[in-house]
Amino acid sequence: MKKNTLKNLLKILTISVLILFLTTCKNDKSDDFENLDILSKIKTLEGVTVTEIPPQNGYPREFQIDITQPVDHNNPSGTKFTQRAYLSHVDETMPMVFAPNGYQSGPKSSQEIAGVLQTNCLHVSHRYFLDSRPSPADWQYLNIKQAADDHHNIVTLFKKIYKGKWISSGGSKSGLAALFHKRYYPDDVDATIAYVAPFTFGVKDERYPTYLRNIGGSDCFDKLKKVQLYALKHRAEFLTLLDSYILSNGSSYTMNREQILELDIMDYPFAFWQYYKYSCSSIPDTTTSTPTQIFNHINSIVSFNSFSDSKITYYEPYCYQAITELGAPAYQTDYYNGLLKKVDINAAGNLNYELVAPKGIVYNNFNENTLLDIYTWLQSHSDRIIYIYGKNDPWSAGAIELTGSADALFIMKDGANHTVKITELDNPNLVYDKLESWLGIEINQSKSSNIFINNKDEATFRLNGN
Repeated sequence: MKKNTLKNLLKILTISVLILFLTTCKNDKSDDFENLDILSKIKTLEGVTVTEIPPQNGYPREFQIDITQPVDHNNPSGTKFTQRAYLSHVDETMPMVFAPNGYQSGPKSSQEIAGVLQTNCLHVSHRYFLDSRPSPADWQYLNIKQAADDHHNIVTLFKKIYKGKWISSGGSKSGLAALFHKRYYPDDVDATIAYVAPFTFGVKDERYPTYLRNIGGSDCFDKLKKVQLYALKHRAEFLTLLDSYILSNGSSYTMNREQILELDIMDYPFAFWQYYKYSCSSIPDTTTSTPTQIFNHINSIVSFNSFSDSKITYYEPYCYQAITELGAPAYQTDYYNGLLKKVDINAAGNLNYELVAPKGIVYNNFNENTLLDIYTWLQSHSDRIIYIYGKNDPWSAGAIELTGSADALFIMKDGANHTVKITELDNPNLVYDKLESWLGIEINQSKSSNIFINNKDEATFRLNGN
């Protein structure tokens, strides 16, 4: 009896020592990880390649990161691609601003709220843009859900290092990317700021021309229209000026010159309000202006360089998504009166976008269900989101309409456009107070640095981006 008791005691003691040993080892490993430099910590993340690069925007450290992702998240063992990200690092104990770009990120990419909080920022290129494009590019996997899966994987990875509050943020198509990610993975981030994020239903959403006609006063659209009609009626002179511009520009152009001219002219009224804070009085008087003056004016608003081969290649993913899921604004076409020769305004789809979208694809199946589901869910069920729009931005025709059921903040800033910022609002404290309440943090604006989102870097005109 005593012998069995002794054996049991020895067994218990052995197990206790083993548990203590394993716990100590685990704690040692945990302590070892916590003591690693941030670069070494990033290197431990699975499927991640990292290079430290010169810091930008006043940050102490910055990293270029490539993350291995499945092309199809429904087949995780299938074909892979690498997705480019840039990490601006301050301290892993501080909040992380997650910026899922709708386009392509770069070393200087930034977010306004990261500057206000002086905190970390992780900026991620969107799948299928040039530094994050699978090879070969099977375009069917460029969709809203696959991109949201990308962003979920990235957040999951980096939460192993950054354990504080997470705020997603983005403007325009990047704001949509943040909202799409929020829809499918609502617990990934603690709050979201979506600037000028338009919900566009169909490839010819008629809300946009209606909204555009009413920006700036009763006669503004008529003045913009006169500039368009002048350019089209002076086609020969404009084509000569366009040829000279192309020769001096240094870029290659494959698109037909008359298509370039017509598409640029069609985008002019939209772009006039989208980015520029000009008054109606700045629109040239076509009765006293020369073709060169009108050409230079239009080019200053919608650069003809936007139709260079390199720009079209860059924006192919956006145009694909616009035709298949994101939708596109309709153009008002009733006043062209046969002046368009190369653009078919009566095409069933949005031919303007198809001209600059990936070739070899039949675009006849617009998926309206995904966006409608996301929109409905955001309207009523998604908390802790701040929506900011500029009233003079034509994209605000697609601003979300909240029902009051969600704990969210909606701001429409009078006189502002697609570049609207928190710091330009009549009362920025509306935003800061919400964030403090939601996140349990204190925002000290007096210490904020000049790190701002720059929506204009994302796209310069309507046809090739928003």
